[in-house]
Amino acid sequence: MPDHATTLPKVLVVHPWMGRGGSEAVAMWALQALQGRAEVTFMTASAMNWDALNAAYGTSVDPRRIRLLRTTKLPGVRSGAQFVHWQRAYFERQCRRASRGFDVCVSAYNPIDFGRPGIQLLGDFSFSESMRRRLYDANDEPFYHRQSLIRRLYLATGECLRGLGRPALAERGDLAVANSEWSANLLAKYFGVLDAPVLYPPVTLSGPGKTDAPAPAAGAPVERGPFAFACLGRIAPEKEIETVIAILDRVRNAGYPVTLDVIGQFDGGAYSDQIRRLTEARKDWIRTPGFLNSEEKKSLLRSTSFGLHACRIEAFGIAVAEMAAAGCVPLVPGTGGAGEIVRRRELQFRGVGEGAEKIVALLENPRRVRELRRELTQSTDRFGTEVFCREFHRIFYSFLAGRTAARETAAAPGERTLARHVEEAKPATV
Repeated sequence: MPDHATTLPKVLVVHPWMGRGGSEAVAMWALQALQGRAEVTFMTASAMNWDALNAAYGTSVDPRRIRLLRTTKLPGVRSGAQFVHWQRAYFERQCRRASRGFDVCVSAYNPIDFGRPGIQLLGDFSFSESMRRRLYDANDEPFYHRQSLIRRLYLATGECLRGLGRPALAERGDLAVANSEWSANLLAKYFGVLDAPVLYPPVTLSGPGKTDAPAPAAGAPVERGPFAFACLGRIAPEKEIETVIAILDRVRNAGYPVTLDVIGQFDGGAYSDQIRRLTEARKDWIRTPGFLNSEEKKSLLRSTSFGLHACRIEAFGIAVAEMAAAGCVPLVPGTGGAGEIVRRRELQFRGVGEGAEKIVALLENPRRVRELRRELTQSTDRFGTEVFCREFHRIFYSFLAGRTAARETAAAPGERTLARHVEEAKPATV
């Protein structure tokens, strides 16, 4: 009879490039959920600083339990922001080669064609050029995304790198997992993926009464600045941080001394330079603390009253949920998945003008702000890391059981099978 280790399922988890964002949180918590329950291999093109990643996302992934498989990068590429379409296509080709011999393949960031059915955790719709054109206003696109001969050649080259004639997402037998109801609806409407389960990304909860909130320091409690705002997330064009600044410019012009912390890593690219110029011109009321680890972020958000998010095509918005859980009342666009976090029209806006008006209304009504803070910190429990791990286990084991059913039916009587081990390994609680 095989020993315990030989009956663990062999799992390949992939992420093309581990930067600092929501998909990286999903990858790290997926690894944590699987470690000790499977023989896990993690495949990525980036270098891995496990201590830094654990600190950033509040995880405790043990690198001794994870086999790391570094993929080759395209020549000259030094970051995940360069030649993104080419990088993803090249990474996908390598994933197909590596997928042999694994019981389950999991993409932690958007669909990857493994050449066999896999679990696809959706992060956004950046993997689809047609969806990018649907979701973005053409007038808002950076010049390098606009239709041109160069753009068409760039995309065609990527398809060649990926492998021509690959089947569509709905035809591969994958389990596509949406990260919001909004995403699930788009998967059904535009990709033919019906009834995709929704797995909200993991959010480290840090509000009053949250189980993973750090114990308050001795002494007087930290006061929330009544005009303090935070903008949390990657410094990237789709986050529309210039819109956040424009909204608060209007609020200040209306006579309210709001302040802003732009919390995120400036990478030295063109968009980061643009936002840095805007913040430098307003350094009397905007701070740029950079990327903060989990504890640093919690500490700052405890003294902040509001969050402001401007990405109109956010599939979910871990940053929004983190701010809400920490007691910051977030305002978000009326489109995308972030509205599922706040679930209130008074906290959703369309355009700079309406955003400023709704903020002013809240600043004029501190009692309502306190009510919203209490309601939101309670409602974010459904996004917690424990909930994510429990639901991920359910999805993972269900998929694994389906993939192994035929093989296990043919197994010799009395043999300890993978399916039986999987059933025994399922956690009752997480």
